[in-house]
This record gives sequence, structure tokens and C-alpha cells, in this order.
Amino acid sequence: MNNSLFALIGLSFFLGCGCWLFFLWGVQKGEFSDMERPKHRMLDDDEPAPTSRVETPPLPHPDSDTHDLTLSNRGAETQEDARAAVRAVPHR
Repeated sequence: MNNSLFALIGLSFFLGCGCWLFFLWGVQKGEFSDMERPKHRMLDDDEPAPTSRVETPPLPHPDSDTHDLTLSNRGAETQEDARAAVRAVPHR
């Protein structure tokens, strides 16, 4: 009985020291520096999402032998024709 009691006391001592060291590490890293800001952050207005422009993929060189699998460029003779054929469709 005494052996298990000493083992549990030693185990609780090491566990307590480990938790204390973990707490000191958190204080050192600044995890507890501002306790008030996170609960007020939900009241802040969100910034609007930046609008992104849809860019057309570059056209392959007319002399290249690579096969183009995109359907939007099929039948376009020049790069201007290909850009006119590709349109951005907004999500609904």
C-alpha cells in the first residue's frame, strides 16, 4: 500500500510540474496577454471580400503540336477571338 501511495504522489508531482511549465510557456508566448479582445471580436464588422477578376488562360502558340482540351478556345483564330469567346459566369 505504501509503494502505490508513493508512486501516486510522485506521479501527481510530475503532472503538476508539467502543467505549470505548460502554463509558463503560454504566458511567455503571449497567449494570455489580451483576455478581453476575443469576446468583443464577434461584434466587429467584417471587411468585404476582395473581388477577383477572372483571367483567361494563355493560349498555346499556333505552331505547337500540343493538344488543347479546353472547349472555350476551340474555333478561335486569334487571341482576341479566344478572349471574346471566354466569358465569366457569376455563381448564384
